[in-house]
Amino acid sequence: MFQVNERIRISRFLAMCGISSRRNCEELVLAGKIKINGKVIKDLFYKVGAQDTVEYESQKIYLEKKTVIALNKPPGYLSTVRDDFQRKTVLDLIGRREHPDRLYPVGRLDYNSRGLIILTNDGDLSYMLTHPKFGIPKVYRVRVKGIISPADISNILSGVKIEGKDLIASKVNLLKKNRDNCLIEIMINEGRKRIIRKVLANLGYQVIDLQRTAIGKFEVKDIREGTYRIMMPEDIEKLQQSY
Repeated sequence: MFQVNERIRISRFLAMCGISSRRNCEELVLAGKIKINGKVIKDLFYKVGAQDTVEYESQKIYLEKKTVIALNKPPGYLSTVRDDFQRKTVLDLIGRREHPDRLYPVGRLDYNSRGLIILTNDGDLSYMLTHPKFGIPKVYRVRVKGIISPADISNILSGVKIEGKDLIASKVNLLKKNRDNCLIEIMINEGRKRIIRKVLANLGYQVIDLQRTAIGKFEVKDIREGTYRIMMPEDIEKLQQSY
């Protein structure tokens, strides 16, 4: 809630209301989709106060109670709010009636991947977890066909160019070898779409299973797949920590 005489920059206010990430909220403002006190505002430096009436898509919006959920996503769910083809999304796993707040997934896990994903209406937290400048680490366990070579582990640590930009992993560990596949752990500090699958495909490996096990120092291990838990302040602190 606002403190007395406090004013908040428009994009931050929209993000705090759970409209979207701060970056996307800036785009909404510039596109003329936000009204304040009945007038369209395109000034990103405009600051909203407690007495202002803010509208988006003809609906008044307000600061909501912050909710942060840690979900262990199974395969077969989209990391989005809705899908044009009526496929299941991560919001179906938490129950839209049980959590009616405007919650958004933070970052992505593709349809066939599983593991930790955060859902929240806290735009500031979403911004911090996704913007590259904060470098919040994400840890993945990936099973691939074949046995990854020491040379390819070195390649991932030194950088593999994907779509014109290097993906440089912070850590790569070979955890287990079987006859025809292996389990590796990869830590990265970015979240481009399907980036780990693309890196491994570039090196000639087919992904059998991909699981995100941690964001920051918060691990998914105590949350059963397909279930979730409301995050406490101490949990949220772990999200923001590096190794």
